[in-house]
Amino acid sequence: MEENVAELVDVACHTCRIVLPLLDSPDGREAWWKFLDEHAYHQVELLWEHSASQERIDIDYIEVGSDIRSDPSFAEYAGEWSGRSLALRPRPIARAVAEIVRRAFDAMDAHEWQAAPADAAAAERIMPYLDFAPPPGELVDDAVVLARLAAVEAALEQLRRATTEPLGDHFGTFLSDVLRALPTAADLPPDELCAESGPLASPRLWDTERALRLIQHLVTSRISLR
Repeated sequence: MEENVAELVDVACHTCRIVLPLLDSPDGREAWWKFLDEHAYHQVELLWEHSASQERIDIDYIEVGSDIRSDPSFAEYAGEWSGRSLALRPRPIARAVAEIVRRAFDAMDAHEWQAAPADAAAAERIMPYLDFAPPPGELVDDAVVLARLAAVEAALEQLRRATTEPLGDHFGTFLSDVLRALPTAADLPPDELCAESGPLASPRLWDTERALRLIQHLVTSRISLR
């Protein structure tokens, strides 16, 4: 007789963009109580493996216990997670970009996306500038903030340059759309970002980094030559 295997269940807060796998372990139970304390009155949903709502979970969602270095372990989440105050703040830039990325994935899955020969080469040039996954609990000083801002500005410049290339209509439109959703250099003044930071990064800066990571996911998984 086959043993019954419990189906894995996650609980997601769509308000704060965080997912907690439900585990029957000491750390798992402690994390569940912390989740209830923080998110009981938010938009919360139970997700099974084949739940249709799993499609709503993109890589901007923080997943407790994942192997991504910016996500907390169960013990960290249940305890004094150093990144909590930043990670659970609204991320309007990332969410605007997430919607554009979702539409692009939908078009690709429906075979509506028409690629051009130049798309993959442009994606290869963009990719090295989009590797953003800083932990929310990473302590920063002015030098770190300015270095991270310089990396963001370099990524934005690469995205702008790519729009001048002979891309396919869909990729070109995608880049134009995300650039409209992303901040400009004028929206990220260094003195203000430094003032907003400490000991954690500026929420505006981290939000922008998360948005760029969403773009990286699409470019890496669907457009580049790799």
